[in-house]
Amino acid sequence: MARTKTIYLPPGRLRAWADKFAADHGEPLCEVNSAWLGPGVVLSCPDGFSVRLCLPWDQLTPELSADAWAEQLAAAAADIGTCGLILLRRGGYSVGTSEQGQLNWSKSGTRYVQSRTAAGGRSQQRYARRRSNQADTLVLTATEYVVGHFPAAKPACLATGGDRDMLRQLRADGRLAGLAALPETHLELNTDPRQRQLTEIARELAGIKAVITWPAPGLNGSP
Repeated sequence: MARTKTIYLPPGRLRAWADKFAADHGEPLCEVNSAWLGPGVVLSCPDGFSVRLCLPWDQLTPELSADAWAEQLAAAAADIGTCGLILLRRGGYSVGTSEQGQLNWSKSGTRYVQSRTAAGGRSQQRYARRRSNQADTLVLTATEYVVGHFPAAKPACLATGGDRDMLRQLRADGRLAGLAALPETHLELNTDPRQRQLTEIARELAGIKAVITWPAPGLNGSP
């Protein structure tokens, strides 16, 4: 089974990175605007390695030409504008807006939300109510920060990460109805949101998304 990983490339390094990828894995077949792989460019090398290059938001990836795709992707990345960032997990929240990889506003905080319990009966119900109330408080806090800043910032796109149920709860607030129309990308988080994560994600989202696929172990190693 093939393996994949995703990295984010600074637009200024895109062409040099693609040239090194080709040098390492063989002259690639270049396919742009694939109907089945999605927008962007796919470089498929003779040794089985391939990479799909696009913007972090597929909806914002432009139509590309085979001879100038690197320049077109870099220009599109520079033209994205303000990005709204919302990270939510049981242990905290980080929300903010960024432009060209730099945060221009952010708020982060931690809240204790009790873990699930194996207790039964009334104890289990009591724990469940407490846990739900704690989670609601965390979401409400993050929601108020987003409501207080996003409408004025007018983000052109949205990046969310973490607990999908908590994110749905935040976005159900009628004051944030406009977010539904924005191009969106969702990020998986393995740790609770913190300011440093928000800073790193803002920087990554200003780059080019590269989804690398390579053969199973034992054939050609890893990228």
